[in-house]
Amino acid sequence: MEFNKNLIAVAIASATLVGCGGSSSSSSSNDDDNDTGVTLPDFVTCNDAGDTCTINGTIDQDYTLTDDIDWVLSGFVTVGAGNVELADAAAVQAVKDAGVTLTVEPGVHVKALNTGALLITRGSKLMAEGTAAAPITFSSQDDNYDGLGEWGGVIVQGFAPQYGPGNTGACFGEGTVCNVDGEGGNDVAKFGGNVEDDNSGIIKYVRIAEAGKSVGVDNEINGLTLQGVGHATTVEYVQVHNNLDDGVEWFGGTVNAKYLVLTGNDDDDIDFDEGYMGNIQFAIIRKDPDATAPQGSNDPRGIEANSSDEDYVPQTAGALANITIIGSEVNKAVNSKGDGLQPGMRLRGSLTTRIYNTAVVNFDDCVRVDDSNTDGDDATTGAGMPSGIDSVSDVTLVNVIGACDDKFYAKRDADTETGEIGMEGTITLDAAVAITEALAADLAAVTFSPVDNGSGFAFEATDYIGAVEPGTSAANAWWASWTIPGSLDDVAEAFTGNVPE
Repeated sequence: MEFNKNLIAVAIASATLVGCGGSSSSSSSNDDDNDTGVTLPDFVTCNDAGDTCTINGTIDQDYTLTDDIDWVLSGFVTVGAGNVELADAAAVQAVKDAGVTLTVEPGVHVKALNTGALLITRGSKLMAEGTAAAPITFSSQDDNYDGLGEWGGVIVQGFAPQYGPGNTGACFGEGTVCNVDGEGGNDVAKFGGNVEDDNSGIIKYVRIAEAGKSVGVDNEINGLTLQGVGHATTVEYVQVHNNLDDGVEWFGGTVNAKYLVLTGNDDDDIDFDEGYMGNIQFAIIRKDPDATAPQGSNDPRGIEANSSDEDYVPQTAGALANITIIGSEVNKAVNSKGDGLQPGMRLRGSLTTRIYNTAVVNFDDCVRVDDSNTDGDDATTGAGMPSGIDSVSDVTLVNVIGACDDKFYAKRDADTETGEIGMEGTITLDAAVAITEALAADLAAVTFSPVDNGSGFAFEATDYIGAVEPGTSAANAWWASWTIPGSLDDVAEAFTGNVPE
C-alpha cells in the first residue's frame, strides 16, 4: 500500500434455583432470618425484606441470580470445587461430575465489596448471558464506574491445556492430570487439563468495572481472567472498564473472543501467554484519556503477548483481527519502575502472532517486536537462549496501520507484513478513528488465517481497518446501548461522525 499521510489521517480505526425467592434441594442450607420464609443455601444471606442478598463462600449447587434482587459479592466467592489438586483421571472425572452452574439473568447488577472476587473453577460453569438491552454488570458498590481496583474481578478456570515455561510442554504431559497454580492469590489455586473443547459457560453482554487487585509482585487479578478455558466457552460482547491491571488475560487455553470493549484499564488490555492458542476479532481499546500516569509498576499497552525470559512458551499463538487501539498520556508516562513510553503492541518472545486489519494510535511506538530473551537483561533481546532453542518471534501483520509519536516499529520489523502504513506524530482522535470507504478500496487482499485450536473458528471477512465498519451509525454499532454510559463517548462520536441514525 502506498504511504499516504492524508489517507492514514482519516482511516486508522475504524433446573435452576431462583435467587432469594427460590428453594434449595441442597442439604446445606440456613433458615435466614428474613421475612420471606425462604430457606437459603449457606452461601446466600438476605436482608429482612429479601430484596438484597449477599453471596459468600463456595457456591456448591446450581443457583441463579435473578434481576429482582440486589446482589452483593462478599469475599472470594468460588463456584464449584475444581481448583484443588487432582491426583488422577478419576479425580478429574469426579470434579466434572460434581460441577455446578451459576446462572446470571439479563440485567442483573452484582456489586462487590472491596474483598469481593468471583472464581468459576474447572468443571463448573458461569452462564452469564445478558442482552444488548439488558447487559449483566459486575462492579463495586458505589453508584458510578469511575473507580479503579475497588474489588477483585472475574476469574474463569477450565480443563483446557496450559503449557509450561522453558518449553516444558503441556502441563498434563502424557496423561490427563494438570494442576497449574493460577495467578490471583492462594484462593485461585489450580487449573488446567487436556480438554481443548472444555466448556466453562457463556459470558455475553457482560460489563466488568472498577476491578483489579494486586496480591503480590506480578500476581494480580485482571478484569476477566481466563485460565485454561476451552473453546466451547462463549466470550462475546464483553466490556472491561477501569481495571487496575489487565482488561482480559488468557493463561493458556483455547477460548476465542469477539466484540470486546476495553476502556480505562491501567495495564494491558489484551494479554495472552502460557501457550494460549486462540482467536480474537473486533475489539475497541481506549486508554484513559484523563490519566496522566499509570498506577505503580503498570506498563499500559494495548496488546501484550509474551513468551520470553522465565515465560518462554513457544506454543503461544494468537490471531487477531479488527482491533482499534487508542492511547493517551497514561501510556507515555514513567511508572514506579522507571519505565515509560509504552508501545501500542508488544509482541515478545518465541510466539506466533498474526494481526489483521488493525490500527494503533497515540503511543510512543505502534508495534514493538522482541525475540526471546532468557538472561533477564531486557536490553539484550535474544541473548541467553539455551542451545537449540528457537529465540525468534513469528509476527505477521496484514493491513496494520498506525500513527505514533516516535515510529511505527520499535526494535525490529514484523517477519511478514502487507499493507502496513506508519507515520510519526500524534493525530487527533477524530482523524484517528474516522474510517472511510476510500481506504477499503486500497486495502490489500486479506486471507485470514485463524489459529487451529480445534474450534473451527473462522474470522468474519472484513474489507476495512479497525473495529467498526465504515458507514455504521451510532445506533447500529455493535457496542451501542450495552456498554457503560460515557465510556466510549469520544470514540463513538469519531467512529460514526455524522452518519444518520
